[in-house]
Amino acid sequence: MGLPTWGGFLFGSVFVAVGTAIMLMGTKILPVDPASVKAPYWVLTVAGASFALGGLMVWGMAGKQFAANRRRILASRQYPNEPALADYRWHPDGFEVSEWPGAAKAVGFAIGLTIFLSMFNWWAFFQQGPWMLKGIVILFDSCGLLMWWQAGRQVGSAIKFGHSRIVFTRFPYDVLEPVVIRWWPCEAISQMNKGAFTLRCVEEWMQVTTSGRKRSLELIQEEVWSGKWLLEKPRKLQVKDAVELCYELPKSARPTQLSADRPVFWELEVKLDLPGLDFKQAYLVPIYGLGATSRIKPIKLNS
Repeated sequence: MGLPTWGGFLFGSVFVAVGTAIMLMGTKILPVDPASVKAPYWVLTVAGASFALGGLMVWGMAGKQFAANRRRILASRQYPNEPALADYRWHPDGFEVSEWPGAAKAVGFAIGLTIFLSMFNWWAFFQQGPWMLKGIVILFDSCGLLMWWQAGRQVGSAIKFGHSRIVFTRFPYDVLEPVVIRWWPCEAISQMNKGAFTLRCVEEWMQVTTSGRKRSLELIQEEVWSGKWLLEKPRKLQVKDAVELCYELPKSARPTQLSADRPVFWELEVKLDLPGLDFKQAYLVPIYGLGATSRIKPIKLNS
């Protein structure tokens, strides 16, 4: 978040409080002088809902951060001699990903943006706003349509692919040994035209940028190392078939540190060119041990 947990809750509380007050005015629960209202009451309600939803999103992020910090404290006590389990809630057998949470989030963002833009459309087209305002609103409406299109694709992917997973051949992996991962396709993936399986190490941090009196936070993700195997010819798969990937890591590979202030993590990204909707997903990989950054080295694949 770039903020401590209490800061996130406090920041979100301002938006929730202001948004709730405006919604109460828009629904006429909170008395207000009609002469001071320069827009329909539904516009006030929409404006208040937009503020409140923004605050609730910040609350949600702060809540997740609080839960994660608490889990790390409890896990460090419960697994004092197992760094991997103390660092993250791993399942020793593998890592499973569902397409549905991302689809639900995309639909939620599209709905929120539509509600937010409705009051600007009323201002621009029903109140005969200036042409410049109309042009700006049309531009943002186009972005809203693009978001709905993307949300539709994600819902389609969730319906088609559902869940997918990778299986660990050992837990945790050691940075000094080859990493062998088995990727299991879902039932919908029976034919691949092309594909790419990329194992990468990523370092993540919040970067503060100052310009005059303005201060902004930006999430930076830097790829430290990566190894890739490409599938350049069509291939048929059965549900029982697993693609086994073997990566030779550099001797100075960095270990996973998800609970650090500046996290380092390993992920396997699978990108497939399929008939119809394409497949793209990333899976966390538990690679632990000692090491530092290095340049990419060739990888070896068995499938």
